[in-house]
Amino acid sequence: MKRFFKSPLIRISFSLTLLTVSILLVADVLGLIPDTRHAQIESRKLVAESLAIQVSNEISNGRVKTIDQILQSVVDRNDIVSSIAVRKNNSELLAEFGDHEQHWSLKTGDKSTTTQVLVPLFKGQLRWGNVEIVFADLHGAGGLLSLKNSYLGIVLFVSLGGFLVYLLFLKRALRELNPDAVIPERVSRALDTLSEGLLILDDRGFIVFANSTFSEKIRLNPNELLGKAVADFQWEGHGPESEEFERPWVTVLAGEVLPGSVTMKLKNGLDEVFIFTVNASPISATEGKVRGVLITFDDITEVEAKNEALNRALKELENSQSEISRQNQELQWLASRDPLTGALNRRSLTHHMGLLFDEARREGSEFSCIMVDIDHFKLVNDRYGHPVGDEVIKLLTHILTECSRSGDLIGRFGGEEFVVVLPETGIKAAVQLAEQMRSAVEAWDTSEIHSELHITSSFGVAALSNGASNATDLLAQADKALYAAKGNGRNRVICWSWAKAVGSANSATLPPHEDLLIDSGTALELTAKAGAGEGGTSPSAHSSIALLQDRIDQGINRAQRDGSQIAVLLMHVDTLERVKDSLGFAATDKLANQVLIRLKQTLRSTDTVSLYSQGELFFTVSRLGGNEIALVLTDLQRPEIVTSVLKRIFLEFEQPITVESNEIYLNMDVGISLFPQDGDGAESLLRNASGAMRLSRKAHGSNNFRFYAEEINQLATKQIQLEADLHRALKQDELTVYYQPKIDLITGKIRSMEALVRWHHPLKGLIPPDEFIPAAEQAGLIKMLDRWVIRAVCRQIRFWQKAGFGTMPVAVNISPSELRSPDLAEQILAILEEFVLPVRALELEITETAFMHSMDDVEVVLKKLSSAGMKISLDDFGIGYSSLNYLKRFPISMVKIDRSFIADILHDANDAAIVSAIIAMGHSLDIRVVAEGVETEEQLRFLQDLHCDEVQGYLLSRPVPKEAMDALMAQSSSIRRLVVDNDARHRNLADGHTAASGMIGVLNNHSEKSVS
Repeated sequence: MKRFFKSPLIRISFSLTLLTVSILLVADVLGLIPDTRHAQIESRKLVAESLAIQVSNEISNGRVKTIDQILQSVVDRNDIVSSIAVRKNNSELLAEFGDHEQHWSLKTGDKSTTTQVLVPLFKGQLRWGNVEIVFADLHGAGGLLSLKNSYLGIVLFVSLGGFLVYLLFLKRALRELNPDAVIPERVSRALDTLSEGLLILDDRGFIVFANSTFSEKIRLNPNELLGKAVADFQWEGHGPESEEFERPWVTVLAGEVLPGSVTMKLKNGLDEVFIFTVNASPISATEGKVRGVLITFDDITEVEAKNEALNRALKELENSQSEISRQNQELQWLASRDPLTGALNRRSLTHHMGLLFDEARREGSEFSCIMVDIDHFKLVNDRYGHPVGDEVIKLLTHILTECSRSGDLIGRFGGEEFVVVLPETGIKAAVQLAEQMRSAVEAWDTSEIHSELHITSSFGVAALSNGASNATDLLAQADKALYAAKGNGRNRVICWSWAKAVGSANSATLPPHEDLLIDSGTALELTAKAGAGEGGTSPSAHSSIALLQDRIDQGINRAQRDGSQIAVLLMHVDTLERVKDSLGFAATDKLANQVLIRLKQTLRSTDTVSLYSQGELFFTVSRLGGNEIALVLTDLQRPEIVTSVLKRIFLEFEQPITVESNEIYLNMDVGISLFPQDGDGAESLLRNASGAMRLSRKAHGSNNFRFYAEEINQLATKQIQLEADLHRALKQDELTVYYQPKIDLITGKIRSMEALVRWHHPLKGLIPPDEFIPAAEQAGLIKMLDRWVIRAVCRQIRFWQKAGFGTMPVAVNISPSELRSPDLAEQILAILEEFVLPVRALELEITETAFMHSMDDVEVVLKKLSSAGMKISLDDFGIGYSSLNYLKRFPISMVKIDRSFIADILHDANDAAIVSAIIAMGHSLDIRVVAEGVETEEQLRFLQDLHCDEVQGYLLSRPVPKEAMDALMAQSSSIRRLVVDNDARHRNLADGHTAASGMIGVLNNHSEKSVS
């Protein structure tokens, strides 16, 4: 309320109101205000006298009865008359109207009042009675509360109404006369020539200027826009975050910094919709207060329309590619499948079986196959016809599929013969599975095909352990075992080992049942156990994509039938690439085989299988070539099992794998897609898992995994557009360099600084480096970007030299891929020579990932630069491998402790111990240590106690553009005081609450935990 009355507008309006009221009161005193009360009294007097004369006439003429009508007529026609009566001298009422007795209060001898009038009636000279008239109260005579038609009411109305009118009028007048809103005519004409729309608002959001471009869009005259609130127009957000957008001028008027441009929609009065890129800048007064905002509107409606058309064309192209892919997949399926049964045809079956057989021999694992033949099939065709025979063949395919496991292959070998391939399955489990199939065929109800039909089948089993040299040899053994079964009465299972022992399949005598045949019930039980033991996998380190897709399709068919789910996991093992570079291809193959073996052992282990509520974990493992391994988990009842299995895999691979006397630690990134959520076929599931894997690889740390989501497609499209924009940005100088100082903790001076590239996109605003730098690497632009940054930094160092700041070293970050370039050192030194700068003016910052590939090449480059006098800094130290061998082998002169350790250094004993160890190690190796991410004075004191050499962080300065860096270098005393004074004050403290004692307590606490 106090603030309300302090407003100049309120006080001026109140003063004007008092002045107006005073004028009214003076006018009343001078008699200039008409007296309505006197007029009312005269009017009443006239009514009373007229009525008295009329009543006297009527009585004189003897018409007494008409007096009632006269009285009633007077009361009805005059609102001021409440009641009338004619009374004789003896108090007898001659006539009355209007409930007169209730209103009349005068007594005999009383004088008339303004509301009760007594008029005498005479007959000759004799008074014989009176006319009594009761009037309503005079207007304004009802006290202070009777304001209607009163002078006081007029005064109050003028007071309140005048105050409001004066307030509104003054607001409008001041808005029009605001000197800040006055735009010179020549400036106005210049602004009207701009192709962009432009508005200038005052500090309350009202328009004080609009150029003609904006006026044309809004379809209003520029003068009509003046004084309107910009918020009253129909603004909408544009893009994926349109519901959460904030109008940029609101942000600027609130005193906040607008991070970049905002894309918005505007609908004018004709329902035309425009899309603008909006930028807003504050208009500040001398004292720094925001007095208004300047807004520019770049019309991108046509650009957005073209982009939308391009997106539709891209979508149509993607749909066409998807359709082509689908048709290719269908053709591939037709080429590898039997058209009648849908099982693998003979060519595809033998090809896949050969791959799996070779892998089993290479890994020393077991491998079996079953050959199946329908008994007396020719008789079925002859008796019931070929259509029935076809139904029988399809029925046998269905039974074999039902009885087989997720990783088994089923193919039609020819006619009524089928082959079931059983990877990693021994002879005993194969015989058990064959017996299960035989029993199922024998017990199947075939009446739906033909009422008189009953079928049986014979089975021949062969295994790799029987001595087959190749897949063809194994098929021949299974075929001989099959014919032995048919020659011994049919409808039975015989394995090759027995058929070979008896010598002649045609004349053999069936051996005891316990050697070859197993009771059906027992077979079912043992087969289930085999799923988690010998069987259940389908490994193929070098198998084709077609085989993997077949396994996935099998899993999809089972999932559709059982209502279960399958998961496709693509694992990128980047260690394989490093081993190939350092140890060669042979060692890489050995490592890949060891990875597959350990992976399968992990999936078969009791700990992993116990995660699966069904008791069996069916899986397929395949090496796709290069660094990728595919894992397919089938028959999943819930997708959560995938996360548990992955955690188990990551845990097992924490232990190193030994290859050629080298202990190798693995790091893998995994992408996962699920059926039916993420795809309806093998190709879509593999593609989506690959997309998820690529995103997983971008995450920090090791052993990352990511499930597929629909947003990946949007991110991929965004990435393509970003690369195109980056091409343009490098050509049009949209990039800029920010600088962040590194402060010496002893002197408090700026010792050097780090250059950080920023990209101000004209439409998207500020794009973070972690988004466009990877895009530059993928698009092959990283070399151009690195050279641009180095040149910009050298140009700025040269400027600072001329400005009298001396040679201030600046560190630049170089992409790890660029460090493998053999001429990198020569190019950097040539740029320094071009700008006439000493080598020490530039420092090089690299991360540990630079050493992961081509260490020899990186070593050559770094040693050339170091020998020339350039300092090399190792960035993000502590979060990667942090191998001490790097510090020994490479010419590192400085290490930077990663900000993740500094953030919790006061609360986490582990972080404190790590930081202390890094600083001590650096000093012992004569390497300077820089702590980055310092944001509080407590962290600064802590690092001073640890004798850290330099610090960098928001406490001292954020990354700033070159202009702000000029000012900071000229006025760096505040930073120096913060560091030096704080250090001196802190070291004089003697109580037990200093940061030093706190640091010692943290470290001691860590040591005690380690000992315990």
